[in-house]
Amino acid sequence: MSLKQIWILQESGTCVFHRKYDKSSNDENLISGFLSAVNSFVGSFGAEIKWIETNKYRFVFNMSDQLIFVACTGINDHAPFTYKRLCRISDHFNMMFGKDLFESGDPIPIDIFKKIAPTVNRIFGIADDYNQAIVTKPAPLAKEELRFDTKEARLMSFIRYKRRVSISDIVHFLRIPDEEAENALNKLENRRFIQRTEHHDGSEKFGIHPIVRSMFS
Repeated sequence: MSLKQIWILQESGTCVFHRKYDKSSNDENLISGFLSAVNSFVGSFGAEIKWIETNKYRFVFNMSDQLIFVACTGINDHAPFTYKRLCRISDHFNMMFGKDLFESGDPIPIDIFKKIAPTVNRIFGIADDYNQAIVTKPAPLAKEELRFDTKEARLMSFIRYKRRVSISDIVHFLRIPDEEAENALNKLENRRFIQRTEHHDGSEKFGIHPIVRSMFS
């Protein structure tokens, strides 16, 4: 998946979250307004835009609770798969910030939405430091490196017991809030202690990384 950029917009065109993964120098505000206008134009015909293509890029749209989620990818990336990933991101966004956040009328500090960044990175399979190459084969770990805080230890034990778990499994069985589960999973995945598996229906499961599993045997 070659994610270039991602936007989360209000219907008015206000950008609440934007992350760039390429070296383009385009105007974020200009593009935000354009993407919102395109979505509004198509919506005026009673239709919903799924994606638009140029000779180099594809812009995939997901509309959810008066917010527009847009991912810019390479032209060869599978658009329906990107759409499903955006659906997952919109679900996590609503769980993290609440659907009524924009209805209160109170000023919203845009910086709070940066908390969705690790979730975006995880769902699209991007390292937190996206300027560095993603390590696909972790170096062998010494047993003394297998140190976890309390929440991470609970997650590791649960994942070892269940073998494959989803975030909803963790929230339901361990009673860990969704955002805290996200943060712990991101930390464990970045340290290559767990491994994410993504299915064709857009769902994802987490299991112990094979190299780490051998350390427990």
